[in-house]
Amino acid sequence: MTWTIKPRPHVAGSPMVADYECPVHGRFEATVQRDENGDPPAMLSRHPIDFIIEGDQAGVCRELCPWRISAPKLARDSVPCYAAMRGGDTERRPGMLDTRPLADGMPVREWKAKQRAAQQERRHHQLIKKGLKTRRVQV
Repeated sequence: MTWTIKPRPHVAGSPMVADYECPVHGRFEATVQRDENGDPPAMLSRHPIDFIIEGDQAGVCRELCPWRISAPKLARDSVPCYAAMRGGDTERRPGMLDTRPLADGMPVREWKAKQRAAQQERRHHQLIKKGLKTRRVQV
């Protein structure tokens, strides 16, 4: 995985939560002040801990802890994934494109017309559910 530096509009000196790794106590989060570039400090010299170190202030570790890049937040799709297996996927969402007819030799123009008709039908049923349209009656 590669990292990209992105300019951020954060004000220098504003607080942020950053991940650091203590060689004794492991990884932890700390609230720190941003530097002039908007980044957290590269090293942290003091951090609170849950127990008392003998001969030192209660609950403070003085080890130098380097900054660790935190895990990126992943965007999650709210729609579940479906397998697209030839002849076996019967549970397709209504709006999901089906390109199998193209693979079987259907002309693109005909396939697009079929997709447009399906979209219009889905939209018609949406409007009926909202009460903005009435059902079609065949005479």
